[in-house]
Amino acid sequence: MAMQSVHIQLLPSKLLLALLGGVSIVCCFILMSLPILLSLKFVIIALIIASSAFFILRDALLILPNSWKTIDVDNKGTLTLINKSGQQFQLTPAPSSFIHKACSVLNFERKSFKLAPPPVILLPNAENADELRRLRVWLRWFKHEENQEDLTPDLAK
Repeated sequence: MAMQSVHIQLLPSKLLLALLGGVSIVCCFILMSLPILLSLKFVIIALIIASSAFFILRDALLILPNSWKTIDVDNKGTLTLINKSGQQFQLTPAPSSFIHKACSVLNFERKSFKLAPPPVILLPNAENADELRRLRVWLRWFKHEENQEDLTPDLAK
């Protein structure tokens, strides 16, 4: 049976915005309670706020040019991601990807990149629930096939 293609148009996520913002606020409050120099606290808090703003803009609001726009998996199982600036990337999910119904985080292998491409954080959304389910099934199948290839030489010994 041939696999159906998967096409997911990524949308801004208020839930991810709230999670990232909440975690950064909690980190700032914890940092304020620590007995370290006040100037050092402010420098670290500024770094927390700057990094949180970057990840909120890139992953939650999908505003930055390197934010992912669409995920496509064709009938042959090729994963293609397109970012906001229109660049297309054929990527291979890394074994460190986390796949769950409530939240999936797709990490990618570096291969020809200097740095690993940014991850994709997928939270459940009523608008594309079926596409997300099919993507999760494909990702589990992909991991299963990868593990089978790793075990095959051991069985031959």
